[in-house]
Amino acid sequence: MIEFRKKRNDESILDIAPLVDMVFLLLIFFLLTNTYQKHQIDVSLPVTETGKERKTDRKAFLLEIKPDGTIVLNRKETTLTQLSKLPKTAEVDIAGDKKVDYELFMKVLDKLKEAGIDNVNLLTIKK
Repeated sequence: MIEFRKKRNDESILDIAPLVDMVFLLLIFFLLTNTYQKHQIDVSLPVTETGKERKTDRKAFLLEIKPDGTIVLNRKETTLTQLSKLPKTAEVDIAGDKKVDYELFMKVLDKLKEAGIDNVNLLTIKK
């Protein structure tokens, strides 16, 4: 007589522990890369010897002044007149390229002052 092996039910169970591990690793990877991409600045900042490191989790407007005179507010190109529409309680971080014309830099500061914004930070790279 021919003996047939009976299938055991637990042979068909899929082990999902490695799958869960991979999903968590991918989640961590994407969260970390997304965090670093948010805070990239497209200008070449000047180098200073003094200064304080700022927390990145605060809500501030990022104002970039590029060497060609382009003004970018939170990744969107803007003009000097649109800076006066910012709320008076706004905190503005200015990332001015080290080759920016001083007159343009002062015009930006003047527009922020006219808008009533007193909380302005100048971003630099600490040596």
